[in-house]
Amino acid sequence: MEVNSIRQITTPWSGSRGLTTGLILSEVYQDVWTGQLLLSMGMPTQAETAPQVIYQLQFDYLLGYRVLEGAEVLEALDDGNSDSESQIYLITPSRFLIWFHQQSQGIHLDKDIQHYRIASWDYCVDVLAAQEPLVKQHKQKE
Repeated sequence: MEVNSIRQITTPWSGSRGLTTGLILSEVYQDVWTGQLLLSMGMPTQAETAPQVIYQLQFDYLLGYRVLEGAEVLEALDDGNSDSESQIYLITPSRFLIWFHQQSQGIHLDKDIQHYRIASWDYCVDVLAAQEPLVKQHKQKE
């Protein structure tokens, strides 16, 4: 197996300060027409019931994303710099972003694209976006 020589640094995204942690990804929705990506995160209530949504991340200037299933994928992706107090990270430098620029033949090099990683125990979503996501809080049902 070839070892990738680019060492990624995982830094908690400042916009995620104070958000609930320990959530699971409950929905990934992309509106292809507008280019918007919504990631719903929730707290599990029962084994056979969809999690109650706590917040959504809304990416409006999306350039690419990937969804990887399984907790073991985080170990392969993470270089050991994650903070358990956060579930949303910025990755720099980003092997995913380098790959994206290679695939798009550099036509987006003039954009300030950030690599966001949203990690939960069951999924990892990597998002390339040229704008910070909007965090939408959902009210708790009593």
